[in-house]
Amino acid sequence: MSDPIKNSGPVLVGKMKITDGERAKRKELTRAPRPRLASTLVVTCGSGKDLKILMGQRSKRHDFMPSVYVFPGGRVDRADSYAKYAGDLSPRTQRIMETAYNPRRARAVVLASVRETWEETGLMLGAPSETHRNLTNASYDAFRAKGQLPDLSGIEVFGRAVTPPHRHKRFDAWFFVKHLGERRLPKISDSSELLNVGWFTFDEIEKLETQRATDMMLQVLKRYLKADRPPEHIFYSRAIRGEFKMLQFP
Repeated sequence: MSDPIKNSGPVLVGKMKITDGERAKRKELTRAPRPRLASTLVVTCGSGKDLKILMGQRSKRHDFMPSVYVFPGGRVDRADSYAKYAGDLSPRTQRIMETAYNPRRARAVVLASVRETWEETGLMLGAPSETHRNLTNASYDAFRAKGQLPDLSGIEVFGRAVTPPHRHKRFDAWFFVKHLGERRLPKISDSSELLNVGWFTFDEIEKLETQRATDMMLQVLKRYLKADRPPEHIFYSRAIRGEFKMLQFP
């Protein structure tokens, strides 16, 4: 993976340009689909070269990025705006997210990443609670059944990427990171969404089949993890006039 991140201004993301084949696919579409709001959580555990990252392989039956390894994540649902939760967003993440959305919606985007992590990998990032409210939502009710609330503590936003317009499905995806510290790796499991779920080092991920957007965000993550403190702005990728641009948000 080549490092796509440059130090200043909107620039090309490495050598990533929309190919002729992708341009042809765009022309086949009457109009580019509107991006759906989505959320992804990169869960890390350990430190140094032994740092592990939670990933899984999408089923080959998926019509969007089949068979490749990805971080857990998915669309933001209506229930994410109403679910009870534990912990608070960090002031930095709250400021960045609320630049784009109202407070409830901003929090819902982060909660979606916690929910999707549970659904796709069996990892429940929760805090003890006596709340017994039922949302008639299978995932949030699973938290409730275990006496837990989805926990927002320690989650930081580090990137945003919009699927280019030639795709038949598009997402405005926010990327968050949650570090579990140096501890025993939590139990995880496969799901209908992700197979071969596991904990991988950066070196091990190099050997997996990944999509270029994942490669890009892995490089963004490396930069983020090396920083003395989380940056005031986040990486923001989108396609503009046939080229992938690296922007900053907000």
